[in-house]
Amino acid sequence: MALRIADDFGLGRKHDRVILSLMEAKRLDGTSVMVNDAIDVGDIARLKKLRIAGAQVGLHLNLTQSLPGRAAVWPLSTLLRPAPRTGLSEAAAASLSLQTNEFVSHFGSLPDYYDGHQHCHCFPRIAPLAAQLPYGPNAWIRVPLPATWSGRWSNLRAGGSKGVPIMILAAVARSVFLRAGLTINKDFSGFLRLDDPASVRRWLPRLLSKTDSDCLIMLHPGDARDVIQCAGHAPESRGCEAEILFEATVI
Repeated sequence: MALRIADDFGLGRKHDRVILSLMEAKRLDGTSVMVNDAIDVGDIARLKKLRIAGAQVGLHLNLTQSLPGRAAVWPLSTLLRPAPRTGLSEAAAASLSLQTNEFVSHFGSLPDYYDGHQHCHCFPRIAPLAAQLPYGPNAWIRVPLPATWSGRWSNLRAGGSKGVPIMILAAVARSVFLRAGLTINKDFSGFLRLDDPASVRRWLPRLLSKTDSDCLIMLHPGDARDVIQCAGHAPESRGCEAEILFEATVI
């Protein structure tokens, strides 16, 4: 079965507990954590127990989502701007380093992998910084790029045209990561129209059914009732993903 990984643990307490329940039910193989001051210590303990049992727990690098204790955030347009901005790279590098240290303080070791909120780790100015973070011997970094043209087409049908620039950024970042000697995922899937719950309900089962053991599937399950949500994501979409995953066959 493909590796099913949830983004956004740490976004909100109701989201966190949905992700934990899915992991405990073996519907997810791991999650990436947005470190911040509001995560419940009991939820961290549950996640640490799951990690000891074999779940993948990564660091969801965050430069765009304001969360308790996470002051350094920027608009996407600023992070993607090609012209240099004085101090931005240094400030972003400091933020990424701080997040890594906070992860270690929570979990006692480096992340099993890195990925990025809104794929920020693949931005041209951020990818070299992400490549310089400390990595354990088996750690890897996510590249959101399906390995085949058929996989890319399926994900574009499921996720819409926003997938095109993400895949282009990922292709460039992939070269940065490989030059740095990092391990990356062999295949990828999981682009969805997260602003459209009906589309999520239609396409997520198809993406889950068409992937093999080499594929990493990006997921965003959660609770529509959580007070904290992401801009551009319909709260109901997270609930749809959770329902689909709970109902999915475990192989």
